[in-house]
Amino acid sequence: METIRIFIQEKGALYLISQTISVIATVFLLLSYQQRTHKKIVCMQAIAGMLFGTHYLMLGAYEGMMCNYIGMVRGICYSFRTKSKLVDSPVCPTVFAILFAISGFFTYTSPFSLLPTVAMMISSFVLWNIRAQQLRALTLPTSAMWLIYNASCGSIAAVGTEVMGIVSILIGLFRFRKKKEN
Repeated sequence: METIRIFIQEKGALYLISQTISVIATVFLLLSYQQRTHKKIVCMQAIAGMLFGTHYLMLGAYEGMMCNYIGMVRGICYSFRTKSKLVDSPVCPTVFAILFAISGFFTYTSPFSLLPTVAMMISSFVLWNIRAQQLRALTLPTSAMWLIYNASCGSIAAVGTEVMGIVSILIGLFRFRKKKEN
């Protein structure tokens, strides 16, 4: 008990709350890769983005915060893919990539702070892809960028999230692979 008390004193209750929010966001993110449809994947990721954005806000990691809040809006928009001409237009992911670049410009603090910006710019095009299996595979490089960023800003829970996310993506790729006919 003494160790827990010392940890809370050193890190603060806000840090612990932020880590708890990150764990909840992790559940949504990991479940997203196990969804069968594009719409379900992006909706679950929008919820995770809202929670992760709050987590990063509490850590003072504003790059991650902005990327996740914009990502939440992007996820909601992308859930209308194949039902909206505006969302189906290649202009849509381009606009989100530009929004991420602008947020990265205003939140830049170090080379590490560019990682979530670049990851989200790339994922604007990856998540726009309606083929769920390709979406899973193309998400792997952006997960690696977030892993490094999370380690740099001290988010223990988010580091674990990316490791588990990569494993979840690999499981999803295996589960939903097309079986070759003999």
